[in-house]
Amino acid sequence: MRAFMTAFLGAVALIWVLRPVLSLDVPAPRDPKDPSLFQFVRIRYNGYLGGWGSGRWVPPWMHDYPRAERNFLKILMELTTAETTAESYLILDLDDPEIMNYPVLYVSEPGYWNITDSEASNFKEYLLRGGFVIFDDFRGASEWSNFTECMKKVFPKRNFQELALEHPVFHCFYDIQTLDMIPPYDVPGKPGFYGLSDEEGRLLAVANFNNDIGDYWEWSDESLVPINFSNEAYKFGINYVIYALTH
Repeated sequence: MRAFMTAFLGAVALIWVLRPVLSLDVPAPRDPKDPSLFQFVRIRYNGYLGGWGSGRWVPPWMHDYPRAERNFLKILMELTTAETTAESYLILDLDDPEIMNYPVLYVSEPGYWNITDSEASNFKEYLLRGGFVIFDDFRGASEWSNFTECMKKVFPKRNFQELALEHPVFHCFYDIQTLDMIPPYDVPGKPGFYGLSDEEGRLLAVANFNNDIGDYWEWSDESLVPINFSNEAYKFGINYVIYALTH
């Protein structure tokens, strides 16, 4: 079964186009912004600098947008029972009360993040209510330092800890076999997965450090990255979402 899933991931773009209609009784398409559907929420922030991403100059929070979310949502919809569409994604700010309506947030390039007091307060409330956040696409000591300084404004007394392979987040849907993931480009150190938990041990946040799984999602249908690496990136993303929805 797992072998079939892996092969399927590699060919998902083709399957998506060629999938046959199995019934003449085709249901009406869902509104991608239907609040009953799972929404991929990317966080916008006032950070530093900008960079080249998706073929254009964009702010750090916008890297890999929107191809990463579209491709990820296609995979999530095909391989799990999560109800969503490829267009079910949106952008919100951390001080927006609307984030309380969504179980998972995604932050790109937190090495350039700059969090305000109002954002920190609302973000803390979101996480304490049961929300979950994925930090992705950052690298090096200076970016880690900026990231952790921002999180200290949210939880001054809590620290990120490196996650072991045995953690439930790596086994709640796929049984991930190794954390020795190869990043999509050169990084100044070994990739690692770090988590921030509450008093009961529930994971509130996961950080893909010295890594960029969103980059693998973005280019997975363009044959620009090895299929087996993209497959692994999807497995991590799916496990994060399933963990957030079930814990």
